[in-house]
Amino acid sequence: MNIVIAKESDLENFFVYLEKQSSENGSEGRHLFQPASREESTIDAAIRDKFLCGVIVKKGEPGWRKLWPAKNETGSILGHIDIRPHSDKNSCHRVLLGMGVDINNRRIGVGEALIKFVVEYCKTEETIDWIDFCVLSGNDPAICLYRKMGFTIIGEYQDRYRIDGESISEILMAMPVNKPT
Repeated sequence: MNIVIAKESDLENFFVYLEKQSSENGSEGRHLFQPASREESTIDAAIRDKFLCGVIVKKGEPGWRKLWPAKNETGSILGHIDIRPHSDKNSCHRVLLGMGVDINNRRIGVGEALIKFVVEYCKTEETIDWIDFCVLSGNDPAICLYRKMGFTIIGEYQDRYRIDGESISEILMAMPVNKPT
């Protein structure tokens, strides 16, 4: 497995992967892992634009995002991880984490490798002190993985979403990566 920083030229393959992953959200009795209806399996233009803009904008500039796909020896995407800033300018010492692993590549260490990779990256960035992550309350495999990797549950938004007529809470998790000065 090779974890690489995404370039603009990688995004079309990434969007194909992301679309497939999105179609698995809550399918066939699986838990929801993103705050979207089970019927919403497409990646809309706004999401595409956020990744496109984020990849070409430099870190620290408005709209930046770092994206790392994990690829196998043939170049197929096994999973991905990304970080981006919070929208509040006074939270620039914290980043939001996003991650996904292709359904056929779960439980073989891809998620752990991606998290270790981004934690090490953040430790080299003097301006990043915390990594924050939000997970839907029913996503026990993700919660267990993040706890195993050192994230702590810091709170919960009860009834955060109403998806397909169901109340879904969102759990907030965080990990310190650098000591604040």
